[in-house]
Amino acid sequence: MTHLKPTDHSIPASLERVTAWLATEQPSVGGTPTASTLRLLTALLRLESTERADTLKSSFAATIAAGAAPNTPTYDSFVAALHELLGRANYREISGAELQEAFDSEALSSVKIQVDMAAFAALHIFARGKDRRSETVRSLFGMRKRRVEFDVLERVFVFSSLATSDGALNLKLFGNIPVPDMEMLLPNCKVKMRRVDQAVVFLPATISVVLAASKVLFSLTAIWSAIQFYTGLSKDEPIVSGGWGLVAAGSFTLLGITMGAYTKYQKRRLEYANAHSRTLYFQTLDSESGAFLRVLDEAFEEEAKEAVLAYAFLVAHGPSTEQALDERVEQWLRTKIGAPVDFEVDDALAKLERLGVATRTRTGADTSDTWAAVPPSIATESLRARWVTMGPI
Repeated sequence: MTHLKPTDHSIPASLERVTAWLATEQPSVGGTPTASTLRLLTALLRLESTERADTLKSSFAATIAAGAAPNTPTYDSFVAALHELLGRANYREISGAELQEAFDSEALSSVKIQVDMAAFAALHIFARGKDRRSETVRSLFGMRKRRVEFDVLERVFVFSSLATSDGALNLKLFGNIPVPDMEMLLPNCKVKMRRVDQAVVFLPATISVVLAASKVLFSLTAIWSAIQFYTGLSKDEPIVSGGWGLVAAGSFTLLGITMGAYTKYQKRRLEYANAHSRTLYFQTLDSESGAFLRVLDEAFEEEAKEAVLAYAFLVAHGPSTEQALDERVEQWLRTKIGAPVDFEVDDALAKLERLGVATRTRTGADTSDTWAAVPPSIATESLRARWVTMGPI
């Protein structure tokens, strides 16, 4: 089963939980950051996210109005903004090689999906969060069971544009997607029957058809012999058993078997289509503009968690190098969450520096810069002043 690379720097806990942890279990060395500083820091990042949402909505509307044709200024501008947003939300783009590996792996569901990759003018798939799971897969009509392991992606964002005259954009956000079943997320996928299902449907029907056809053929041969005898074309007296009645019975049997096989085939195809529809229904989180607006909210959460953690630990433990801060926060998160977390410390510190609540002392080329938090009382006033310049309190 395919293994996708570690996906991202996302923190698998909500902003509310992280701030609650910090409030009840603050690192004690060096003091405690004030709650008002953290609230202002979070509010300022929320305001920036709102402005970013307005810009992205306008860009998306302009792209649709212009026909959503790839390689045009409006299209390229929207795609660039979307890539930046997904990066802020700690999504990582899945490479073509990884995607092909996922498509080639054995699907967990009984649905076989066929995808025409050449039909896309553009296709980008981003993922965030990964969990390793196992499941019992049944085969040979349930007689064979085996345990398989696979990766499940917490979030999958699909951005695609088909190579058609209208060049329509397709934006989808999915949740909890097994990597081996990723091809069913694409808009042009086609549900196909597996060979084993085709054999289950057509093999018994073929045997029955051959048996019924042999009876009909025997009756037709006997009747033809009778016609030849009574018209003088043959001197051999025929032996007719059943006659036209047998021909009619055999024909109706043949027709019934054929219709039964066709009905069973259609029923199995409907089961496939329903399985595909159920997967998309329960695992689709949002579509079109709703998809990137939801990612906008996730981006705010990720950025706020990073900034709050970095500032809280700098205040609590005093000045620190980037590497030391990264290790300290990751160790603390590991104890709280129970799993390794890749904290994006460079992005967190860059936000604190941009907002004026952390400073760094540049040292020589052979040593790392030292980061320090602006004291909470000063940081609070700085954030309040920045808030006033961006919007009303």
